[in-house]
Amino acid sequence: MKSTRRPVKQQKGPSISATWWIVGLIAVIFGLGLITLIGQQKVGALNAQQFGLTLGSADAPVKLEEYGDFQCPACGQFARTTLRQIIDKYVNTNQVQIRFHNFAFIGQESFRAAEAAMCADDQNKFWDFYDTLFNNQAGENQGAFADDKLIGFAQKLGLDMTQFQACFTDHRHLAEIQADTQNGQNRGVQSTPTLFVNTDKMLLGAISLQQFEATAGPSLKK
Repeated sequence: MKSTRRPVKQQKGPSISATWWIVGLIAVIFGLGLITLIGQQKVGALNAQQFGLTLGSADAPVKLEEYGDFQCPACGQFARTTLRQIIDKYVNTNQVQIRFHNFAFIGQESFRAAEAAMCADDQNKFWDFYDTLFNNQAGENQGAFADDKLIGFAQKLGLDMTQFQACFTDHRHLAEIQADTQNGQNRGVQSTPTLFVNTDKMLLGAISLQQFEATAGPSLKK
C-alpha cells in the first residue's frame, strides 16, 4: 500500500556555526519579504496632505473624484493598482488631489463598511481604513465586512474604540453616506468605480494609469 506520508529523512546535521548562519540568513530574507508585503498592502505611500476624504494639495491642478463601494471588486482592483500609482506619482508631488465619495449600493455590508470608514475619519484615519477595507475584500455580502470584522479592523488600526463604537453603533454617518450616494446618482453614476477628472470628465471602471494620464492631459508633469 502506497504511503500517504512523506517521512523526514535522517541526515547528518550541519555544524552549529553553519546552522546559525543559515538561521540568520533565513531571518533576513523573511524580514525583507515582510517589509515588501507590508508595502504592497498599502494603497499608496500617503505622504500627501489628508483632509478627511480628500488626499492631496488643494492647489493641485487636477482634481480626481472617485465614487466607490467598499465591496466592489473593481474598486478594490483600482485602489490596489492604479490609484496607488496615481498617489505615488502625482498626489505626492502636488499635481493631483483625490476625493472619495461613498456610493454604497451592493448590500448591507457596503453601508456598514462605509459607516466604519467614516467613523475612522472622525479620528483622522479614513485613508488607513480605506486601505484596510480594500485589502480585506472576500466576496460580496459574505461576512467579510460584518460588524465584528469592522470593529476588529478599527482595533488593529489603534483607534479609540469607545469613540469608534459609539459612532458606529449610532449610525452617525449613515445619512451622509446616503446623501453622497444620491449625489452620485444625480451626476449619472451607475456603476463603481466611477471617476471624475476636474468635475466634468467621467471615466468608468478600474482604469489604467495611462487612461488617467490621457484624460488629465497636459496639466500633469510626467
